[in-house]
Amino acid sequence: MAEISIKNPREGIAQSPHVGYGDIRNLDLHSIPGIVRLNNITVKKSGTIITALPQWIVKNPLIPTEFWTVSSLGLVYKSTDSGVTWSAVTGNTHTFTVTIASPAVVSATAHGFTTNDRVIFTTTGALPTGLVAGKVYYIISTGLTADAFQLAATLGGAAINTSGSQSGIHSFLTNGAGLAIWKDYLFVPRASSLDVYGPLTLSPTWTLNWKKIDTDGLWHPMIISKNDFKLYGGADKYVFSLDEATAPFVPATSASYTFTQQALDLPFNYRIKCLEELGNNLMCGTWQGTNVYDLRIADIFPWDRSATSFGQPVIMSENGVHAMLNIGNSLIVLAGVDGKIYICDGVNATQIGQIPQSIANIDGGKNIAYYPGAITNYKGRIFFGVSGNGTDTIGGMGVYSLLRTSKGNILIHEHTISTLTDGTSNVVKIGALCGVIRDNILIGWSDATPTASQGIDNITNTSYLYTTDYSGYFESPFYTTGSLLQQTTPTEIEFNLVRPLRTGEGIRLAYRTDLTASYTTIGTYTFATEGAVVSVNKVYDFPPAEQIQFKVSLLGSATTSPEMKGVSIRW
Repeated sequence: MAEISIKNPREGIAQSPHVGYGDIRNLDLHSIPGIVRLNNITVKKSGTIITALPQWIVKNPLIPTEFWTVSSLGLVYKSTDSGVTWSAVTGNTHTFTVTIASPAVVSATAHGFTTNDRVIFTTTGALPTGLVAGKVYYIISTGLTADAFQLAATLGGAAINTSGSQSGIHSFLTNGAGLAIWKDYLFVPRASSLDVYGPLTLSPTWTLNWKKIDTDGLWHPMIISKNDFKLYGGADKYVFSLDEATAPFVPATSASYTFTQQALDLPFNYRIKCLEELGNNLMCGTWQGTNVYDLRIADIFPWDRSATSFGQPVIMSENGVHAMLNIGNSLIVLAGVDGKIYICDGVNATQIGQIPQSIANIDGGKNIAYYPGAITNYKGRIFFGVSGNGTDTIGGMGVYSLLRTSKGNILIHEHTISTLTDGTSNVVKIGALCGVIRDNILIGWSDATPTASQGIDNITNTSYLYTTDYSGYFESPFYTTGSLLQQTTPTEIEFNLVRPLRTGEGIRLAYRTDLTASYTTIGTYTFATEGAVVSVNKVYDFPPAEQIQFKVSLLGSATTSPEMKGVSIRW
């Protein structure tokens, strides 16, 4: 008798189902070695208050239950209960007036903008015709003064005209995304200036346009150095720095700090997207272009934080370096647009992982996106977000983990966002990750289905009951079981658990003989139909086939999950 034995998929997701497990979703493979069970579900905690993709989440080191996030619109939100509830932080918007004219002129005292800066408008009433709340506009050189500016809808475009009427109080934000807490203050970059909020342990207030930084309308990553305890930030091709001269640091007291707008200057056209430390060096992950897919350039520039220039760059042939994390004095690097994961020792970069083409379905010019705020060390593994780029609908988007072992690297799709959509028919983006405690992680996301939604999820401590049944599953390798002239026909299938099924639990088995086909259900076996069993053996009328793949899905309850040991197919 022939047999296929499918054990716990502890090797993780393979590069394709032809060489290993095809997919693993929402499953826990690590807590009990050799056993597969459901991961706890994700639950949205931010309600409707967050109106755009959260792009950074940081924890206050002085108050461990306090978390802060900034959205792609530049709005800041706060949680004082470890991410259970969130509220908007007011005061970091800048009010303005606008003329109804051709061209329209925006007036805002000491706005701090320079040519090509990006700006986003909000209002309590209605903007005039020609301006739309939430849309990105660009500052143009014509008419630009200290207190006024004109706008274009595209970079380098023509000035916008306005007409009709307007009402309410208008405000503007910018989305040079970044966030950091240093010396009891929250730092939020704008397109060309740094805002400060604090002290956080007292009654905080905003200092808007506190310091001039260089313009980058997309990313201003920041890091608190473990080597010298300074704050460093990226702004276009420059690194800015902030040091405490005399304690305590007070933004309004210039003698208490030293701020350097251009502490490091990278070569022309480079843009800093992420920062991390490796040894004594600050590592600057960069990209070039306007769109992430424009240029295949991904260089990491090391800087010792004191020299006038950088060291020998790590040169990677990818479309940008998008996120980095130091694990065990090695850099984990998320680079490019097709789901590659690298490890870097400061000199060389070697690929150690790949989001499989079979999962991501990357074709027709579609690109995967990594966000610099969506990587963290959690449960002893590297957790990172995988997103669709722009308007790209790509299946398999969500929160992944990578565990490095002596026997290989284990890649798992740990969590689908709380809407349980994965980007197959819509755009799903993971903008931020931040660990709370051992068993909780905050996930900042956006989802274009059924209508645009976004928010912050947290992991529950108890529930395994997904809103869609059998959302946790793994797909076996694609087995070759016969040939054209000698097709095989399996006759029975059996699964084994390490403890009996409990109320609300179930196992669903399915198969397919073609990787492009939908799965055919073999059977659904629940506590209600089978009782408290530890194994089920069923005879099934499989069709003759040359190849076959199996899908094993788990159903949990509000407090428990099945714990599976393996599946056997015999003929």
